[in-house]
Amino acid sequence: MSTNLFFQNVQDNRTTLSELDRLYRSITADQLFCLFAYATMSGLHTFELNFGQDFWENVPTRWLFGVDYGRTQPAALRAIMNKPNAEVRIHDGEWICTQEGYVPRQDFHLKISYMISDNPLRYGVVAGSGNFSANGLTRSVEAGISCEVSGDCDGVTTLQQGLDAANSLWEAATPILDIIDQYDQGWRNSFARRPDGGPDIQIPGERNTFWIEAGYVTRNRGPLRPGNQIDLPRGMSHYFGIFPAADTPLNSVLGEIVFQTPNGQVVERNLRLGNNSMEKITLPIPETHGYQIYDGKIIVFQRNGGAFQLRALEIADFEAAYGDRLGPVMEMGSGRLYGHIEE
Repeated sequence: MSTNLFFQNVQDNRTTLSELDRLYRSITADQLFCLFAYATMSGLHTFELNFGQDFWENVPTRWLFGVDYGRTQPAALRAIMNKPNAEVRIHDGEWICTQEGYVPRQDFHLKISYMISDNPLRYGVVAGSGNFSANGLTRSVEAGISCEVSGDCDGVTTLQQGLDAANSLWEAATPILDIIDQYDQGWRNSFARRPDGGPDIQIPGERNTFWIEAGYVTRNRGPLRPGNQIDLPRGMSHYFGIFPAADTPLNSVLGEIVFQTPNGQVVERNLRLGNNSMEKITLPIPETHGYQIYDGKIIVFQRNGGAFQLRALEIADFEAAYGDRLGPVMEMGSGRLYGHIEE
Protein backbone atom coordinates (compact mmCIF):
# COMPACT_ATOMS: atom_id res chain seq x y z
CA MET A 1 0.00 0.00 0.00
CA SER A 2 1.41 3.37 -1.05
CA THR A 3 0.13 6.50 0.71
CA ASN A 4 0.99 10.14 0.11
CA LEU A 5 -0.04 13.28 1.99
CA PHE A 6 0.02 16.43 -0.11
CA PHE A 7 -0.54 20.12 0.41
CA GLN A 8 -1.70 21.73 -2.82
CA ASN A 9 0.41 24.71 -3.89
CA VAL A 10 2.55 24.45 -0.77
CA GLN A 11 5.00 21.65 -1.53
CA ASP A 12 6.30 19.66 -4.49
CA ASN A 13 3.87 21.30 -6.97
CA ARG A 14 1.38 18.52 -6.26
CA THR A 15 -2.32 19.25 -6.64
CA THR A 16 -5.58 17.37 -6.28
CA LEU A 17 -5.68 17.10 -10.06
CA SER A 18 -2.09 15.93 -10.44
CA GLU A 19 -2.68 13.18 -7.84
CA LEU A 20 -5.84 12.09 -9.65
CA ASP A 21 -3.91 11.92 -12.89
CA ARG A 22 -0.92 10.13 -11.35
CA LEU A 23 -3.00 7.36 -9.79
CA TYR A 24 -5.26 7.02 -12.82
CA ARG A 25 -2.24 6.32 -15.00
CA SER A 26 -0.39 4.27 -12.39
CA ILE A 27 -3.13 1.67 -11.96
CA THR A 28 -4.41 1.94 -15.57
CA ALA A 29 -7.91 2.59 -14.25
CA ASP A 30 -10.92 0.96 -15.85
CA GLN A 31 -13.42 2.98 -13.81
CA LEU A 32 -13.57 6.37 -12.11
CA PHE A 33 -16.04 7.21 -9.34
CA CYS A 34 -15.94 10.79 -8.04
CA LEU A 35 -17.91 12.32 -5.17
CA PHE A 36 -17.71 16.10 -4.78
CA ALA A 37 -19.72 18.62 -2.79
CA TYR A 38 -20.13 20.81 -5.85
CA ALA A 39 -19.10 21.16 -9.49
CA THR A 40 -18.36 24.12 -11.72
CA MET A 41 -17.59 24.62 -15.38
CA SER A 42 -14.11 25.78 -14.43
CA GLY A 43 -13.55 22.43 -12.73
CA LEU A 44 -14.73 20.47 -15.75
CA HIS A 45 -12.56 22.44 -18.19
CA THR A 46 -9.53 22.13 -15.89
CA PHE A 47 -10.11 18.37 -15.66
CA GLU A 48 -10.42 18.04 -19.44
CA LEU A 49 -7.30 20.07 -20.15
CA ASN A 50 -5.38 17.52 -18.09
CA PHE A 51 -7.12 14.25 -18.99
CA GLY A 52 -8.03 15.09 -22.61
CA GLN A 53 -11.25 14.60 -24.54
CA ASP A 54 -10.44 10.96 -25.35
CA PHE A 55 -10.69 10.11 -21.66
CA TRP A 56 -14.49 10.11 -21.82
CA GLU A 57 -14.53 7.61 -24.67
CA ASN A 58 -12.24 5.16 -22.90
CA VAL A 59 -13.22 5.16 -19.22
CA PRO A 60 -16.68 4.69 -17.63
CA THR A 61 -17.23 7.34 -14.96
CA ARG A 62 -19.72 7.98 -12.18
CA TRP A 63 -20.16 11.41 -10.58
CA LEU A 64 -22.03 12.09 -7.36
CA PHE A 65 -22.43 15.81 -6.67
CA GLY A 66 -24.22 17.97 -4.16
CA VAL A 67 -26.36 20.98 -5.05
CA ASP A 68 -26.45 22.38 -1.50
CA TYR A 69 -27.11 26.13 -1.49
CA GLY A 70 -27.03 26.17 -5.30
CA ARG A 71 -23.21 26.09 -5.45
CA THR A 72 -23.13 23.61 -8.34
CA GLN A 73 -23.55 25.14 -11.79
CA PRO A 74 -26.32 23.49 -13.83
CA ALA A 75 -24.19 23.96 -16.95
CA ALA A 76 -21.49 21.76 -15.39
CA LEU A 77 -24.02 19.04 -14.61
CA ARG A 78 -25.40 19.14 -18.14
CA ALA A 79 -21.94 19.02 -19.68
CA ILE A 80 -20.83 16.01 -17.63
CA MET A 81 -24.09 14.07 -18.03
CA ASN A 82 -23.73 14.40 -21.80
CA LYS A 83 -20.22 12.94 -21.88
CA PRO A 84 -19.80 9.39 -23.22
CA ASN A 85 -19.79 6.68 -20.54
CA ALA A 86 -20.68 9.17 -17.78
CA GLU A 87 -23.42 8.84 -15.15
CA VAL A 88 -24.38 11.69 -12.82
CA ARG A 89 -26.46 11.64 -9.64
CA ILE A 90 -27.26 14.26 -7.01
CA HIS A 91 -27.17 13.63 -3.27
CA ASP A 92 -30.71 14.07 -1.91
CA GLY A 93 -31.41 16.02 -5.08
CA GLU A 94 -35.16 15.44 -5.30
CA TRP A 95 -35.70 16.94 -1.83
CA ILE A 96 -33.17 19.78 -2.06
CA CYS A 97 -34.61 21.03 -5.34
CA THR A 98 -37.90 21.76 -3.55
CA GLN A 99 -36.22 23.95 -0.93
CA GLU A 100 -35.83 27.71 -1.17
CA GLY A 101 -32.14 28.53 -1.49
CA TYR A 102 -31.38 24.81 -1.90
CA VAL A 103 -30.79 24.48 1.82
CA PRO A 104 -30.02 20.80 2.53
CA ARG A 105 -31.29 18.78 5.45
CA GLN A 106 -27.77 17.34 5.76
CA ASP A 107 -24.74 19.00 4.19
CA PHE A 108 -22.91 16.97 1.53
CA HIS A 109 -19.20 17.76 1.85
CA LEU A 110 -17.41 14.83 0.22
CA LYS A 111 -14.32 15.33 -1.94
CA ILE A 112 -13.11 11.84 -2.77
CA SER A 113 -12.37 9.94 -5.99
CA TYR A 114 -11.95 6.21 -6.57
CA MET A 115 -10.01 4.76 -9.47
CA ILE A 116 -10.46 1.04 -10.02
CA SER A 117 -8.54 -1.39 -12.17
CA ASP A 118 -10.40 -4.67 -12.64
CA ASN A 119 -7.65 -7.03 -13.73
CA PRO A 120 -5.68 -7.31 -11.59
CA LEU A 121 -7.73 -5.63 -8.87
CA ARG A 122 -6.12 -2.34 -7.90
CA TYR A 123 -7.46 0.78 -6.26
CA GLY A 124 -6.40 4.39 -6.31
CA VAL A 125 -8.06 6.93 -4.00
CA VAL A 126 -7.63 10.68 -3.68
CA ALA A 127 -9.42 12.42 -0.79
CA GLY A 128 -8.98 15.94 0.50
CA SER A 129 -10.42 19.41 0.79
CA GLY A 130 -10.44 20.38 -2.91
CA ASN A 131 -13.78 20.52 -4.74
CA PHE A 132 -14.49 20.01 -8.45
CA SER A 133 -13.62 23.56 -9.42
CA ALA A 134 -10.50 25.01 -10.99
CA ASN A 135 -9.43 26.43 -7.63
CA GLY A 136 -10.17 23.23 -5.75
CA LEU A 137 -8.37 21.03 -8.25
CA THR A 138 -5.29 23.12 -8.86
CA ARG A 139 -5.01 26.59 -7.36
CA SER A 140 -6.30 26.98 -3.79
CA VAL A 141 -4.28 25.93 -0.77
CA GLU A 142 -5.76 22.48 -0.10
CA ALA A 143 -4.67 19.31 1.66
CA GLY A 144 -5.31 15.72 0.68
CA ILE A 145 -4.17 12.14 0.80
CA SER A 146 -3.71 9.69 -2.05
CA CYS A 147 -3.50 5.91 -1.73
CA GLU A 148 -2.71 3.10 -4.13
CA VAL A 149 -3.23 -0.55 -3.21
CA SER A 150 -3.11 -3.85 -5.06
CA GLY A 151 -3.23 -7.54 -4.26
CA ASP A 152 -4.81 -9.18 -1.23
CA CYS A 153 -3.88 -6.94 1.68
CA ASP A 154 -5.48 -4.98 4.49
CA GLY A 155 -5.37 -1.85 2.37
CA VAL A 156 -7.64 -3.37 -0.26
CA THR A 157 -10.15 -4.34 2.45
CA THR A 158 -10.10 -0.84 3.93
CA LEU A 159 -10.62 0.89 0.59
CA GLN A 160 -13.31 -1.58 -0.42
CA GLN A 161 -15.22 -0.74 2.77
CA GLY A 162 -15.05 2.94 1.84
CA LEU A 163 -16.15 2.18 -1.69
CA ASP A 164 -19.11 0.21 -0.33
CA ALA A 165 -20.18 3.29 1.65
CA ALA A 166 -19.79 5.48 -1.44
CA ASN A 167 -21.87 3.05 -3.48
CA SER A 168 -24.60 3.21 -0.85
CA LEU A 169 -24.73 6.99 -1.27
CA TRP A 170 -24.84 6.50 -5.03
CA GLU A 171 -27.78 4.10 -4.86
CA ALA A 172 -29.76 6.50 -2.66
CA ALA A 173 -29.01 9.57 -4.82
CA THR A 174 -31.26 11.18 -7.42
CA PRO A 175 -30.51 10.52 -11.11
CA ILE A 176 -29.64 13.80 -12.77
CA LEU A 177 -32.31 13.48 -15.47
CA ASP A 178 -35.01 13.54 -12.77
CA ILE A 179 -34.15 17.07 -11.59
CA ILE A 180 -31.83 18.87 -14.01
CA ASP A 181 -34.51 20.99 -15.68
CA GLN A 182 -36.05 21.94 -12.34
CA TYR A 183 -32.67 22.74 -10.83
CA ASP A 184 -31.51 24.72 -13.85
CA GLN A 185 -34.61 26.93 -13.91
CA GLY A 186 -34.68 27.45 -10.17
CA TRP A 187 -30.97 28.20 -10.06
CA ARG A 188 -31.32 30.91 -12.69
CA ASN A 189 -34.21 32.46 -10.81
CA SER A 190 -32.52 32.34 -7.40
CA PHE A 191 -29.00 33.37 -8.37
CA ALA A 192 -28.31 36.98 -7.39
CA ARG A 193 -28.80 38.30 -10.91
CA ARG A 194 -31.49 40.82 -10.09
CA PRO A 195 -32.65 43.49 -10.58
CA ASP A 196 -33.12 42.36 -14.15
CA GLY A 197 -32.18 44.94 -16.74
CA GLY A 198 -34.85 43.87 -19.21
CA PRO A 199 -34.53 43.90 -22.99
CA ASP A 200 -34.18 47.67 -23.45
CA ILE A 201 -31.56 48.43 -20.83
CA GLN A 202 -28.44 50.22 -22.03
CA ILE A 203 -24.93 50.09 -20.63
CA PRO A 204 -25.01 53.18 -18.43
CA GLY A 205 -21.48 54.41 -19.04
CA GLU A 206 -18.21 54.44 -17.13
CA ARG A 207 -18.27 52.41 -13.89
CA ASN A 208 -15.68 51.50 -11.29
CA THR A 209 -16.63 47.82 -10.96
CA PHE A 210 -18.29 45.66 -13.61
CA TRP A 211 -18.42 42.01 -14.60
CA ILE A 212 -19.24 39.42 -17.24
CA GLU A 213 -19.68 35.65 -17.33
CA ALA A 214 -16.79 34.13 -19.26
CA GLY A 215 -18.70 30.99 -20.27
CA TYR A 216 -16.74 28.65 -22.53
CA VAL A 217 -13.48 30.30 -23.58
CA THR A 218 -12.25 29.32 -27.04
CA ARG A 219 -8.93 27.47 -26.99
CA ASN A 220 -7.19 30.27 -28.88
CA ARG A 221 -3.82 29.15 -27.45
CA GLY A 222 -4.14 25.52 -28.52
CA PRO A 223 -6.28 22.55 -27.40
CA LEU A 224 -4.23 21.78 -24.27
CA ARG A 225 -3.98 25.32 -22.96
CA PRO A 226 -6.69 27.46 -21.33
CA GLY A 227 -7.99 30.21 -23.57
CA ASN A 228 -7.72 33.90 -22.72
CA GLN A 229 -9.76 35.70 -25.36
CA ILE A 230 -13.42 36.54 -24.72
CA ASP A 231 -16.10 38.42 -26.59
CA LEU A 232 -17.82 41.33 -24.87
CA PRO A 233 -21.16 42.83 -25.89
CA ARG A 234 -20.85 45.88 -28.07
CA GLY A 235 -20.84 48.91 -25.83
CA MET A 236 -19.15 47.29 -22.85
CA SER A 237 -16.23 49.56 -23.68
CA HIS A 238 -18.30 52.32 -22.02
CA TYR A 239 -17.72 50.66 -18.64
CA PHE A 240 -13.98 51.13 -19.24
CA GLY A 241 -14.51 54.78 -20.09
CA ILE A 242 -14.02 54.24 -23.84
CA PHE A 243 -16.73 55.60 -26.19
CA PRO A 244 -16.10 54.56 -29.81
CA ALA A 245 -18.07 56.09 -32.65
CA ALA A 246 -21.06 54.13 -33.94
CA ASP A 247 -19.42 53.78 -37.36
CA THR A 248 -16.10 52.44 -36.03
CA PRO A 249 -14.75 49.94 -38.61
CA LEU A 250 -14.64 46.30 -37.69
CA ASN A 251 -11.31 44.91 -36.48
CA SER A 252 -10.34 48.27 -34.98
CA VAL A 253 -8.53 48.92 -31.72
CA LEU A 254 -10.87 50.78 -29.38
CA GLY A 255 -8.36 51.45 -26.63
CA GLU A 256 -5.72 50.10 -24.28
CA ILE A 257 -6.62 48.41 -20.99
CA VAL A 258 -4.07 48.00 -18.21
CA PHE A 259 -4.69 45.01 -15.91
CA GLN A 260 -3.34 44.39 -12.43
CA THR A 261 -3.03 40.63 -11.79
CA PRO A 262 -2.90 38.48 -8.62
CA ASN A 263 0.84 37.83 -8.94
CA GLY A 264 1.57 41.57 -8.97
CA GLN A 265 2.36 41.89 -12.67
CA VAL A 266 0.82 44.61 -14.80
CA VAL A 267 -0.40 43.61 -18.27
CA GLU A 268 -1.58 45.88 -21.08
CA ARG A 269 -4.04 44.60 -23.67
CA ASN A 270 -5.98 46.01 -26.60
CA LEU A 271 -9.76 46.27 -26.50
CA ARG A 272 -10.91 45.69 -30.08
CA LEU A 273 -14.02 45.64 -32.19
CA GLY A 274 -14.01 42.20 -33.76
CA ASN A 275 -15.10 41.06 -37.18
CA ASN A 276 -18.26 39.66 -35.59
CA SER A 277 -19.26 43.19 -34.44
CA MET A 278 -18.59 42.29 -30.82
CA GLU A 279 -15.95 43.83 -28.65
CA LYS A 280 -13.07 41.53 -27.83
CA ILE A 281 -10.46 41.48 -25.10
CA THR A 282 -7.40 39.27 -24.71
CA LEU A 283 -6.96 38.72 -20.98
CA PRO A 284 -3.64 38.04 -19.21
CA ILE A 285 -2.32 34.52 -19.77
CA PRO A 286 -4.17 32.58 -17.05
CA GLU A 287 -1.52 30.12 -15.86
CA THR A 288 1.21 32.80 -15.97
CA HIS A 289 -0.62 35.56 -14.12
CA GLY A 290 -2.39 33.66 -11.35
CA TYR A 291 -5.81 32.78 -12.81
CA GLN A 292 -5.30 29.15 -13.97
CA ILE A 293 -8.45 29.21 -16.15
CA TYR A 294 -11.21 31.64 -17.12
CA ASP A 295 -13.83 29.13 -18.30
CA GLY A 296 -16.98 29.15 -16.20
CA LYS A 297 -15.78 32.06 -14.07
CA ILE A 298 -17.19 35.53 -13.62
CA ILE A 299 -14.64 38.11 -14.72
CA VAL A 300 -14.68 41.20 -12.51
CA PHE A 301 -13.00 44.46 -13.56
CA GLN A 302 -12.37 46.94 -10.74
CA ARG A 303 -10.89 50.35 -11.45
CA ASN A 304 -7.72 51.16 -9.52
CA GLY A 305 -6.24 54.45 -10.61
CA GLY A 306 -5.44 54.20 -14.31
CA ALA A 307 -5.61 50.40 -14.33
CA PHE A 308 -8.14 47.65 -13.63
CA GLN A 309 -7.74 44.96 -11.04
CA LEU A 310 -8.83 41.76 -12.76
CA ARG A 311 -10.46 38.91 -10.84
CA ALA A 312 -11.80 35.55 -12.05
CA LEU A 313 -14.33 34.27 -9.52
CA GLU A 314 -16.50 31.22 -9.14
CA ILE A 315 -20.17 32.18 -9.22
CA ALA A 316 -20.72 31.37 -5.53
CA ASP A 317 -17.76 33.59 -4.57
CA PHE A 318 -19.03 36.37 -6.83
CA GLU A 319 -22.44 36.20 -5.15
CA ALA A 320 -20.91 36.35 -1.70
CA ALA A 321 -18.76 39.37 -2.58
CA TYR A 322 -21.07 41.39 -4.81
CA GLY A 323 -24.54 39.81 -4.86
CA ASP A 324 -26.15 42.49 -2.70
CA ARG A 325 -24.84 45.34 -4.88
CA LEU A 326 -25.67 44.26 -8.42
CA GLY A 327 -26.87 46.90 -10.82
CA PRO A 328 -29.15 46.01 -13.74
CA VAL A 329 -28.18 42.64 -15.22
CA MET A 330 -28.06 42.26 -18.99
CA GLU A 331 -27.93 39.16 -21.15
CA MET A 332 -26.00 38.53 -24.34
CA GLY A 333 -27.52 36.54 -27.17
CA SER A 334 -25.43 33.57 -26.03
CA GLY A 335 -27.03 33.70 -22.59
CA ARG A 336 -23.96 35.09 -20.83
CA LEU A 337 -24.81 37.77 -18.28
CA TYR A 338 -23.00 41.00 -17.47
CA GLY A 339 -23.51 44.23 -15.57
CA HIS A 340 -21.99 46.58 -13.05
CA ILE A 341 -21.71 46.81 -9.29
CA GLU A 342 -23.40 49.69 -7.49
CA GLU A 343 -21.15 51.82 -5.31
